[in-house]
Amino acid sequence: MALLMSGCSKSESPSSNTESVKADVKAAAVDVKNAAVDTWDSIKDFTFDRRSDFSASMDRMSAQLDEKTKELRAKASGVSDDASKSRDAALKEFDDARADLKSKLADLNNATADTWADAKAKVADSWKRVQAAYDKAK
Repeated sequence: MALLMSGCSKSESPSSNTESVKADVKAAAVDVKNAAVDTWDSIKDFTFDRRSDFSASMDRMSAQLDEKTKELRAKASGVSDDASKSRDAALKEFDDARADLKSKLADLNNATADTWADAKAKVADSWKRVQAAYDKAK
């Protein structure tokens, strides 16, 4: 009897595997699309009406930069003591810039149609600062 039951589950497995593969492919396609869309040049002209798209792209861009920074920190942990002060200063500058960006994004999420352009300009300046700090730390 146990043999029969295991035989049934094996016949269902290819179908569930196919669904899993389809879901993985669909998720990968969304990731590729988001990566192509997630650049400052692609979102810089978004209007207040597209604020949710702007915020979602900024969140993904920030997360990608955070991941790169995490990798950078891991690599930097093996750097000699002579370079550690410079590295620590660069990473602190990045952390400060990243905290400022988070604050500006929070302000942007609370922006109205009248304050959108100003809030977005502040995010733009902050994003440039974060990227510069990352490049310096790198």
